[in-house]
Amino acid sequence: MEKFLIVALIITLLAPFCTVLIKKQLYEKRIENYLIEDMSYQKEIIQSIECKWHFAGLPSYWVRVIFSDEPNVVYIFYPHNKDHFGPSEHSTIDGTILSTDQLKHFKSYE
Repeated sequence: MEKFLIVALIITLLAPFCTVLIKKQLYEKRIENYLIEDMSYQKEIIQSIECKWHFAGLPSYWVRVIFSDEPNVVYIFYPHNKDHFGPSEHSTIDGTILSTDQLKHFKSYE
C-alpha cells in the first residue's frame, strides 16, 4: 500500500510538468506546420521555433519564431486559435522599433 501511495504521489507531482512539455511540443509543431504547409515557407528559412509557457500569463502559451533572413526579429504566434495562427506581435532582439511594413514575415490578419 505504501508503494502505491508513493507512485501515486510521484505521478500527481509529475503530471502538470509533463502536460506543459507535451503542450509546448504540440504548439511548436502546430506553428511549424502552419508556416510550412499553409504559408509555404521552406523549413530552412525557419531559424528557430520555441514555445514559451507562463503560469500566470494569459495566454499562457505563445510561440517565438525567428527566421534566418531576419535573425534580429522575434515573431510571436498564439497557437490556441486554429483559425488565426498569424503573428500577433513582434519585437527585435536589440530593441529597435520596426513597423509591420518593415518586416519580411509579418502579415496583417485584420
